[in-house]
Amino acid sequence: MAHDYAVTSRVTLAALDATAGLRINLHAGAVADDEGRTLVVIGPSGSGKTTAVQQLARRLGYLSDETTSVDEGLAVHPHPKPLSVITDRDAPLVKHSLSPDDLDLRRPPPSAHLHRIVLLHRGDTDLGLVPLAPARAIAEIVAQTSSLVRLEHPVRRLADTIDACGGAWALHYRELADWLDDLVDLLDVEGRPPPPRRHHPSQADTGRPPGAWTRTPWRDAVEYDDELVLMVDSRVHVLAGLGVVLWLALEAPRTADELVAEVQELWGAHPDAVTLVGDALELMVAEGMLRPPA
Repeated sequence: MAHDYAVTSRVTLAALDATAGLRINLHAGAVADDEGRTLVVIGPSGSGKTTAVQQLARRLGYLSDETTSVDEGLAVHPHPKPLSVITDRDAPLVKHSLSPDDLDLRRPPPSAHLHRIVLLHRGDTDLGLVPLAPARAIAEIVAQTSSLVRLEHPVRRLADTIDACGGAWALHYRELADWLDDLVDLLDVEGRPPPPRRHHPSQADTGRPPGAWTRTPWRDAVEYDDELVLMVDSRVHVLAGLGVVLWLALEAPRTADELVAEVQELWGAHPDAVTLVGDALELMVAEGMLRPPA
């Protein structure tokens, strides 16, 4: 069984490498109905992806249990490898590779397209399906992707994908079986309209003028009404409040005094404005988002 798992892993890695920079490659399971409408369930190892797919794929067609590849047109490319499942509850760390046929999973439709996105949150709460703010969804999804940084405008690409799927949902659950109907029914739930947003593509480094704060060169960013998703190198930050104001204000280099004045113009005078802005700037420097004066 270890040999089977190693071979499967090598095939998966080769497929991911071949599509790097072309598709969104997700650590996700995928199932589709007869029309090809695909539900992806995304989450880290241990979140229950394989269990979810194993149960869902008795009602919907099996596409993949852990690797889902989506192209720019939202076509989902199947990767129906054997599933790694626990067959002995007394040995929960031992998994066996079983084929979809061995598990009586349904065959997928001839073609499939991404339709709904669910982030799995297995734990002690049973809140069920909860709509996710797009900025939070992007941040969660980025952590479960491969080679995302090789895409052109990776944050915008994810934002476009989420919008096309009517938003993203989180499933907070204890036992997946209790939420199977809700997951299947989500395919027919009306999606949410896309929220307004603004794209901030990367720009050439303009240097560091003396005495001025500047942005660290970034890979991509998308701004929503009250949040901003910023990718620097391969790391994603979700900014809110003062962080958004400061990052936007630094479209051009500015001094600390100019930034304090900008904040107070937007939000009004505050006795601790200098301290609050200074602390926020230092935090953003520590996180790699800004550069202090040279």
